[in-house]
Amino acid sequence: MRTSGKPKSASQGLSSRSRSGLQSRPAKQPTTRPVTASYLRKAALHYISGRAASVAMVCQTLERRAKRRLDVRSLEAATVALIDAAIAELLSLGLLDDAKFAEVRTGTLARKGLSRGRIAQGLRAKGVAKETVERAVSGDIDELAQARRFVERKRLGGLRRGGVTPETHKKDLGALARAGFGYAIAAKALSAPDSE
Repeated sequence: MRTSGKPKSASQGLSSRSRSGLQSRPAKQPTTRPVTASYLRKAALHYISGRAASVAMVCQTLERRAKRRLDVRSLEAATVALIDAAIAELLSLGLLDDAKFAEVRTGTLARKGLSRGRIAQGLRAKGVAKETVERAVSGDIDELAQARRFVERKRLGGLRRGGVTPETHKKDLGALARAGFGYAIAAKALSAPDSE
């Protein structure tokens, strides 16, 4: 709050350093650090130590980190070769395996109550090959049991607070459809289990 009606002079708001004529230091130019095989190996090990990952996920992560480290938009062939070598080393050591990843991820998504199609879609989004996805999902996943698990987990249908109305029934069918279930399975899952 001003006490006088005079506007502040331009020098009143400046620090003593800039008023005395000293210039502030210019900003440091960012320095790029080299991407070495050792760096990529450590980055990959760090990434897979915290989560299960597919080969494509590790490759994308290493590419992203190399681009950031080199401050470039696209990588040179030599850097791509280093990334491929790091991934090949992890594959040879057995630390990366798409089949194991797909099996574990399928179990996780099945426990969430997702449909077989939605599980396959999730695996393909993680970069797992089509044949590996088909092998992982080909197990005995009962669609109706999965839909009922989803209904229980999300508290849909008769488990919903306030009961079932035509409007909530329609919303519940939509939620099941987004989870990858067809209309017939969704309708059965929303009905009482003993009404089959």
